Amino acid sequence: MKSLVLIDSDVLSRALVSQCVIGQGWRVLEAEDGEAGLELVQKYQPEAVICDLRTPKRNGFKVCRLIREQPPLQSTHVLLTGVSRFANDRETAFETGANDYLVKPIVPADLLASLARCHEGDRPAKKTKPYTGPTRIRFWGVRGSIPTPGIQTAIFGGNTSCVEVRVGDQVIILDAGSGIRALGQSLMREFREKPLNITMLVTHTHWDHIQGFPFFMPAYNPEVNVRIVGYEGAVHGLRGALFEQMQSAFFPVGLNQMASHVTFEELSEMEFELDGIKVRTIFANHPGICLGYRLSTPSGDIVYMPDHEAYERHEIERQKLAGETSPANLDYARAQDEKVIEFIREADVVIGDTQYDATEYPSRLGWGHTCVDDAVDLALRAGVKHLFLFHHDPDHHDNKMTEITAKAEAKVAAAGSSMVVSAAREGAEFVLEWALPPA
Repeated sequence: MKSLVLIDSDVLSRALVSQCVIGQGWRVLEAEDGEAGLELVQKYQPEAVICDLRTPKRNGFKVCRLIREQPPLQSTHVLLTGVSRFANDRETAFETGANDYLVKPIVPADLLASLARCHEGDRPAKKTKPYTGPTRIRFWGVRGSIPTPGIQTAIFGGNTSCVEVRVGDQVIILDAGSGIRALGQSLMREFREKPLNITMLVTHTHWDHIQGFPFFMPAYNPEVNVRIVGYEGAVHGLRGALFEQMQSAFFPVGLNQMASHVTFEELSEMEFELDGIKVRTIFANHPGICLGYRLSTPSGDIVYMPDHEAYERHEIERQKLAGETSPANLDYARAQDEKVIEFIREADVVIGDTQYDATEYPSRLGWGHTCVDDAVDLALRAGVKHLFLFHHDPDHHDNKMTEITAKAEAKVAAAGSSMVVSAAREGAEFVLEWALPPA
């Protein structure tokens, strides 16, 4: 039986809601104020919470925000209620993370319809199945900073960061730059008559990594489950950052108009699993809070680290600019690079930040991006099998990208390494073949 925490200071309102859900498979736990209600939520971790906006001690907006700040409760269906018909109260309810808002007196059919959209906590646990097929990687956006469509970027592509990873039936999306628009259209064509569950891993909420999300068609389809995972931002939470770019001043459709099956999960741990796929994370050297992801699939390990500035090069150039010499600082920077090397060690694929070449980097010091030479060096030292140059600079047109790739290949050849270097290209697909485990 599913649990529902009902928070309302009005006894009659609680009685009417309880009567409405009797016989619908819900166990109702009642509280007359926000603090008592949150205690019940913490204790029972219910599938749904119904809370009046003007409940004492903790109002409904605050209750909803506190629920959304806790990763175990990210999928809890939160329904806010109130006598207010002000559009602002309704918009604020969705901004705080509510799945729905109903005006009192509540119509029973509307209440039951809202609860019907709740994720059912009593469904049988999904079994992790062994994957026997290849892992597929497809690039939908490879550019950094800003989209640069046009004839000069026609070969490598002008859309910003978005990579699709397929592991068996799992659809994993890395970042939601402008490339996610075409990916969404492709998924809707492919899964027109099949269930679709999507996990989106967001490295950070800088605009070039989330700007395509408002145009992601699956998020508007109530038959599609979209789980968005990332670390909390430096200023705003994951959901808040996506919501802000869809406010009416910037975009005609609000986040609240997307399907209720879009859920947000802010990470509190550096390691987790996606249906049997181990995921490790690392904090990148980039302004704000930014992650790199390592996915351990049955076909091999994939590292996605699109925004990162190599530590040693940064410190060398910083000291040169400041006219100082600090061996201790340089040693510390090298130690940080070693942590990155360990994170990407022997990965089958690394999709890494290579936004600048060595001549450009000094004038971009501290912008949070790596030059190609350093990315190749780190990958060589880590024993990476295939390095994809990624997050191409907006001013790096196709000719420049061809030149950069050739220099990177020459550097690898000079090192006597078998590592493959490729520039990520929009529309290109890479397959990691699955090998039968030894008997």
